[in-house]
Order: sequence, then structure tokens, then C-alpha cells
Amino acid sequence: MRFFLFSLLCFIAHSIHAQQLQWANKVVEFSSEFTESNGQQYRATQLLGKPNKLPQAESGASAWRSAQPDAGEEWVKVGFETPMEIRQVVIAENFGAGCVTNVLAYDTQNKEYSLYKSKPETSKRGAGMHRIWLPQLTAFKVSAIKVVINTKLVAGWNELDAIGISSSDKPVEAVINLAKNVPKELKKENLGPNVNSKANEVAPVISPDGKTIYYTRYDHPENLKAKEDYDVWFAEEKNGVWQKARNMKNLVNNLQENSICYISPDDRTALLMNIYHPDGALSKWVSISRKNSTGWTFPQELRLQNYVNDHPFSGFYIGPNGKVMVLSLQDANTKGGADLYISFPQADGTWSPPRNMGIDINTADDEFTPFLPADNQTLYFTSNGRSGYGEMDIYVSRRLDDTWMHWSEPENLGPAINTSDYEAHFTIPASGAYAYFCSAENSLGEFDIFRMKLPETIKPVPTVLLQGIVLDQITKQPVAAEVIVEDLDQKQAPQRLDYDPAVGDFKLVLDTQKQYGLTAQRKGYQSGGMVIDLTKETQYRELRREVLLAPIEIGQKVTLNTIRFSQSKFDLLPASLPELDRIAQMMTENSTMEILLEGHTDNVGDFDANVQLSKDRVEEVKRYLSTKSIDVKRIQTKGYGPTRPISPNTTEESRKQNRRVEFTILKK
Repeated sequence: MRFFLFSLLCFIAHSIHAQQLQWANKVVEFSSEFTESNGQQYRATQLLGKPNKLPQAESGASAWRSAQPDAGEEWVKVGFETPMEIRQVVIAENFGAGCVTNVLAYDTQNKEYSLYKSKPETSKRGAGMHRIWLPQLTAFKVSAIKVVINTKLVAGWNELDAIGISSSDKPVEAVINLAKNVPKELKKENLGPNVNSKANEVAPVISPDGKTIYYTRYDHPENLKAKEDYDVWFAEEKNGVWQKARNMKNLVNNLQENSICYISPDDRTALLMNIYHPDGALSKWVSISRKNSTGWTFPQELRLQNYVNDHPFSGFYIGPNGKVMVLSLQDANTKGGADLYISFPQADGTWSPPRNMGIDINTADDEFTPFLPADNQTLYFTSNGRSGYGEMDIYVSRRLDDTWMHWSEPENLGPAINTSDYEAHFTIPASGAYAYFCSAENSLGEFDIFRMKLPETIKPVPTVLLQGIVLDQITKQPVAAEVIVEDLDQKQAPQRLDYDPAVGDFKLVLDTQKQYGLTAQRKGYQSGGMVIDLTKETQYRELRREVLLAPIEIGQKVTLNTIRFSQSKFDLLPASLPELDRIAQMMTENSTMEILLEGHTDNVGDFDANVQLSKDRVEEVKRYLSTKSIDVKRIQTKGYGPTRPISPNTTEESRKQNRRVEFTILKK
């Protein structure tokens, strides 16, 4: 009972505290609203919720504006979720302040009360929080507030950002939703003269391994066109030193405006702004270029299903696993200016129609330059529709579910990153160690590329960067192959990429606290692979692995590393099926092939039981292959139990290696 009473008192105290301040949650009526712009810009609904434009006092589409400037009397009436007794009304005047003439309150029966009436002349008040103080709590519960303005008192447009009520005598302030524990000061490090110049260096994109930075240079003498031209450049980091930047040239740059907005984890796929035409002309949208042994391919238009681009746009970014793209667009579905959208790859190589990410992220102003770091959960973007420090600020939000439509409230990255100027193009390597961005402050000329150490609270969730090569098991020489990484819990779609030793290592970003099967396949070879166990990983790491492919030859033996069974049973776990399907495919393609399956266990438990278990397990593998139309006469099985260990049975890790199924070709 005592605990119950304590909990009840805490609940009551919390409820009272929560009711001290309410922002309007519905529009009841209004005299007029500005409707000449796109979407919800300047509509009366922009008054709902907490301030979007203050404390930075500036005009913006995330505020209410009447239909015409200097027209005379205008008004808006808003309601509140919970009627309450109040001590103050607060009106956020973000632009053209000083026009409020009357403030009226309404009780639950819609009875009207006058709370404020101004003097005939303008108050000459600057933008900010206009508070209407009451001598004591109202004797009635306020359910709605009407604010009347005279737009003739201050020339030009007049805008209101929010309307709130409070039962407290503490002044209500407009606050910035800051990311927690971010220092007010962080050291900015210029990347130096090998990367920067007296020209403009903008729009940086860092590779996930942090070793290469791509960016756009404007009006540089070594651009393909020396004057007033945009080219894509890149610089590589070696032993902690940035090497001299190089123009990407080839097919990426031409005599038009070229810019990059995305690079894949393996540095082999780039998104380039604009559509490239064979005659050298560009048109608005975005293109994909891929890197091969001879360089970058001619950029091809990125196509969205059922979408015609005839609107302004500002950015595109593909997630680290290639399964999602965030776009910044302005079209008929935007809330106002540019909004962030989501799109997914389709089987025919196109992308799904873009879907607006909703009010968790988008405002009636602009959201653009989206960046998805390696964790695929954190989103950084630029906006001028939220309380901030300057013209454009950078914010961070975390994805709450797999719909990509529900996000945490965006947090401002703080005054060390956001200034009174324009901040955008935030980019972070997989390690999350540094953030890279452009700034004109303390530059070598115009805009330069800088970096700063990223505070823990705004870092992405730690990931693992996996890179490696595929080798011929006999010659130990690299061979081109398809690399496949599969989540052994089967909660994510497999990642697939083509490994070309002439281009470089394969690279993939993996989530921590998971197990993956890493395999490679190539015609004429048995698929080979291994398990990547990240279940105990909680911090960023870089792993390097060599995948061996055995030529299809009689006598070749391969351990099927991703074959999994239930504990002490012979039931195949779902994680085993992709590798078994590849074996079935190989045996289908080689119709005379015959194989031997050998089962092995560790030495824990009864010897005879282990031998029988090893036999049962390979028989179960044989049975599964038969369901894929493989004749059982082509499959022999043997169970050796614990008699042929390949590792000491002294630890659990070594015993795992002994619990295995091996595959040998008997006949081609």
C-alpha cells in the first residue's frame, strides 16, 4: 500500500508538472492565411506545437502569416488538449513583431474572456516571446485562445510562431532542442593545403573507412574548365596525412557543373548530381557511376518508379547496405520547402516512388543534405524549420522502427557545430570518430573542408567495417567473385557485391551483436565461406578476411562453415539453408557431380551418441538437398563423431571448429 501511495503521488506530481505549459494542438478558426506557397507553408497550422523559428528571430514558412501584408485586423483561434487554469499566455512573434492588439480566452463552454488589449500605437517590440501575465490563476479552465493582430502597425509581413498557455509564473522561453552533453566548443581542424585551396571546396563525402574524401571544387584553375566551373575531386589519407587531391576527370567531370553526393562502402558506386547526356549536356536529377578496372563508368540516370522530376531538389544518400535511399525533394507532397523522402531498390534496377518521411522529420521550411551513417539508424540533415542558431543548422534523429516513418525528435548539434551562418553537408566515416563539413571560417580562401572530433552523444551506433579478398584455394591468387554476407538470424536481406581484384578489396558495413555468414561464389568453384561472429562486439572495429574458393575438382574438401543445427539435435536451422541452396545449384549445374558429406562433433558427451549425431546431421543435409531435386544416389554420407578434430577441444571456441560438416567432390 505504501508503495502504491508513493507511486500515485509521483504520478499526480508529474501530471501537475506536465500541465504547467501547453502549446496549441489544434486550429479552431482564423481570419486568413497565406496560400500562395507550396504545401503547408505559412498556414495557420504552423502555430501548433512549440516554436519552430525562435529563439533565432527570422521569417520562415514554419509560422502563421495572414493572406496579405498591411491589410489591417487579422486573427487566429487555437485550442489546447487539456483545459487548464493559467497564469500566462505566450505568443511567439518571430517576424514583424508588435502587432498583437487583443488576446481572448475561452472556457470549456466557449465563453469569452478578455486577457489583453494593447494601446492604440505599436509597442515597437522586437521579435521574441510576447507574454501576457495574469495577476493570478484564472477562475476558469482555458480551452482556447484567440490572438488578434493589426498588420498595419508594422509594415511588411507579420508572423506568429506558436501560442502557449502556462499555469506557472515562470516565464516561458523558446528553447533549442539540443543534443545532450555536446560541448559548447569543439576544435575545428582544417584538412590542409593538400585538400583545400583558395578556391571553394564544398559538399564533402567521406568514405566509410575514412581513407578517402570526395568533394566539389568551384572556380579552381585545375578544373576541366578553369573559370566558374564545378568539378569532383578526391584526396586519400595515408599514415595520418592527407595526400594531394586529384581531379576525378574521366567521365565524372565535364565542362558543366559536376558534384558528388554519395560514395558506397566499397568506394565503387557514386551518386552524382545531374543527368549526364552523351553530348556533354546536363539536366537536373541524379546519376550513378560505378568504378571498374579502367575507371569510372559513364553516369546513368537513377530512375524512380512513377516519378517525374520537374521540381527543385537538393540531395540524395543511399544507406550503407544499399537497401534504402533518403532524398531531399520539393514536390506536390512536401510540407512546404524541400522535404526528406524515402525510397527502396526494386528488382528491375529502379527505385520505388519516393515517400515523404512525415512530420517527425519534415517542416514547412527546408530539409536537405541528408546523410545516413554506417549504422543505418541515425540520420543527419540540415533544416531551417526548427529552433536553431543560424540560417541553416544540422540536426540528428534516430530511426524508431523498420517503417522508416517514425523518428526521434530531431536534436540540434549545438553551437560548436552550428553557427549564425549556413551549415550543411555533414558526413561521418563508419568509425564515427570525426565529422567532416565545409566552412568559410579560418579557411585558406573561400569555403574549405574541416573536421572535428564527434562527441559520443551524437555518434552513430557502432558498426564493424569488414573488408577482404577472395582467393583461389590452390593458387592463393585473387579471383573475381560474388561476395555474399547473410544475417544468420535472417532478420536482414543478404548483402551482395561483386569483388574485382583489379579494383580493390570488398568492403561492407555490418551491425554489431550479430552473426553473419560470409561466402563467395564463382562459376567453376565450390562456394566457400566462414562465420563472422560479432555477438560480443559493442565498439567500432575493422576486420579483414580472406575467403577461399576451391576449384571444382575431384578430391577437393570444403568445410561448410555456416551449416547450423539445433543444440544436440540434427534439425537444420534456417541460417544453414542459403549455403545448402548454393550446393544444390552447383550440383544442378554439374549434373554428373557426386559428393561426400562428412559429419564431425566435439568430444563433449557420450562418444557413441556423438557418432550417431554426426551421422544424423549429414543425413539431414542429404535429405534437404533431395528436396531441391538432387538424386540421393549422388550423395554419400559418413559420420565420424569426435574422432577427427581440427582444433583442440579445450575451449568453446575451438570446439565450435570441430562441430562441422565437410563437403568433398567424388565425381565431376
